[in-house]
Amino acid sequence: MSTRTAPSTWARALRSATLRRIAVVVLAVLLYQGWIGFQAIGKAEPGLGDTPDERGRFDVDVVLGFVPERYHILQLQNHGRIAGTDDMVVHLRGVSPSGVDALAREYWIDALVAPEPE
Repeated sequence: MSTRTAPSTWARALRSATLRRIAVVVLAVLLYQGWIGFQAIGKAEPGLGDTPDERGRFDVDVVLGFVPERYHILQLQNHGRIAGTDDMVVHLRGVSPSGVDALAREYWIDALVAPEPE
């Protein structure tokens, strides 16, 4: 007579190829989000947003490592008004603090700086 016990739920789950694939995808997404959050630290220049307007918004110069294309301009318009470009810098106006956070998480943006006074 055999006294074999049924495998636990966790043991069965670990043997399931589908659940292992799902776990790998979830882990990959979590690692990517962690990397995005880590690399966002330090992108915003100290002093950025020190002079907000009456609505709490401010101007930001977005520094890219390349000349922006249509896609990049359209993505930046989600966070502020485009005031122009100079080579690899896009000038945004009316950016909210949460917009700066979202911009810093974009991997293709090198830096966020306060515009030089004109």
